[in-house]
Amino acid sequence: MDAFEEDVRTAQRLLEERYGPSIRRRIGEIAERLISLHRENRIKINHSIMEYVLAAHLASKGYRVELEYPLANDLVADVMAWRDGKSLIIEVETGFTSPENALDPQAYLTARAISKIARYSPHADRFSLATPAHNILQIPRTLLKPASARRPAEIQLLKSLCDQYYRTPEIAVEKLSKMRLHAIYVINVDLLEVVRLSPRKYLEKYGDLCPSLQQIRKYVEAGPRRRVACEHPTA
Repeated sequence: MDAFEEDVRTAQRLLEERYGPSIRRRIGEIAERLISLHRENRIKINHSIMEYVLAAHLASKGYRVELEYPLANDLVADVMAWRDGKSLIIEVETGFTSPENALDPQAYLTARAISKIARYSPHADRFSLATPAHNILQIPRTLLKPASARRPAEIQLLKSLCDQYYRTPEIAVEKLSKMRLHAIYVINVDLLEVVRLSPRKYLEKYGDLCPSLQQIRKYVEAGPRRRVACEHPTA
């Protein structure tokens, strides 16, 4: 048993203790899925444990849950869930940036959040982001408001930022105009706790730390510091 499997088994035991017998079987099935994906070298432990804690939380709320679920256009959802005939996709964002973005981490993470919402939200009835409690998602403040409050000039600015990092393929204005964010899940792995916040609540709590349109305009003007466009992230 390697370190990954040991960590997953530890999380499995703790989650079973937390939620009791009602979803014990499902918790075990998810553990087996994670271990199988790890053996295929498709996942890493820090991201996977967050998915696991979130999946158990959703299962306890009556959702049918799958991890690393394939979608159209070669996309893979971190967490796919169904309840009452409605589907939900949740993408887990840890706040990680690679060395290539050492000089422009905030701009990159902002573009990444926009990209995730635009590309994944059309594939389910509801789309959410999740993040650990120690991270503040770099969601543009305009996306934390109702879609009707977004202006064309704001959407074009978001596209300009995305185009600096994602060109294969570019994200169409149509997708950016229609993207939807229904909730943000905050995950405390240590305590196995998950808190669901509406975009409005997240804006009230953390809006001052989310990028404003003025800041995004500065990101666009500065451009990627290494001048290298990135491929779409898969994790």
